[in-house]
Amino acid sequence: MDRREMAIFTTVMRLGSVTAAASALGMAQPSVSKAIALTEHRLGFRLFDRVRGRLTPTAEALLVLEEAMRIEEELSRFDRYLDNVRHLRAGQLRVAATPALALTMLPLAARIFRRALPDYGLVLDMHLNHEIAGVVERGQYDLGFAVVPSSDETETLSAIRRGRIVCVLPADHKLASSPTIRWEQVDPAEFIYITTDARLVALLEAGIPDFRRRLQSATETNRYTIAVNLVRQGAGLTVVDEFTMVGVDMRGLAVRPFEPELRVSLAAAVNPRRMAKKALRPFLDAVDTVLGPDAGAAGR
Repeated sequence: MDRREMAIFTTVMRLGSVTAAASALGMAQPSVSKAIALTEHRLGFRLFDRVRGRLTPTAEALLVLEEAMRIEEELSRFDRYLDNVRHLRAGQLRVAATPALALTMLPLAARIFRRALPDYGLVLDMHLNHEIAGVVERGQYDLGFAVVPSSDETETLSAIRRGRIVCVLPADHKLASSPTIRWEQVDPAEFIYITTDARLVALLEAGIPDFRRRLQSATETNRYTIAVNLVRQGAGLTVVDEFTMVGVDMRGLAVRPFEPELRVSLAAAVNPRRMAKKALRPFLDAVDTVLGPDAGAAGR
């Protein structure tokens, strides 16, 4: 499916008819129908069933649509990037971060960045922790943020702050008055396990010998934000890296240092391409401002 075929397909899917798609695309209706038929022939499967002159999307079309729309957005973004290069404009900074950081820390940093460079384009996306270094290295993004065990810092992922794993629990929990939370104090029946990045899971397993021996009735999730919201709903307590809590609404929550002490680092991956060089430092400075003097202080 080439770019033209993709545009015709997604337009028909979005608008629901060949007639509406033809009007939106500035094409004749027979040309749209012919293009769909040729695309189906090349693909080797039907995208639409023809019922009484109407097109009904097949199951295959619904599968193709999601990926086609993603590719269209990437191509549109690439077109804007080429336009910047064509006019020698360093007009856009592309930033990726883990889901937890993208939902909390990045919007706060973006607000500060906007004040410094109000006319600069900014893309903020989320990727899984283990994907950050790769998407930056491949040039999809200029800057990426991930949380890694401090022992896993590399030249590709260099620490901008060092911190630790903390315990998040309801503010009215019986352990909330403790200055630190030790694993031995935790009731396994109320612990919320996070099954995210393998490196962080390995860090927990190495520091807590019986971490793997969880109850069959345990609550698990692969997202820090879900775990924190479960805590807010009184479903139990959990452990996360302290950087995840930056910018989180703390109402109803308490955060305490966790023992044994498990060191983590907020790491940045930087693509040194010249186009975005002007904006890298201001965004890193914005992140530093958001973190403030306390985030990561325990691990410095």
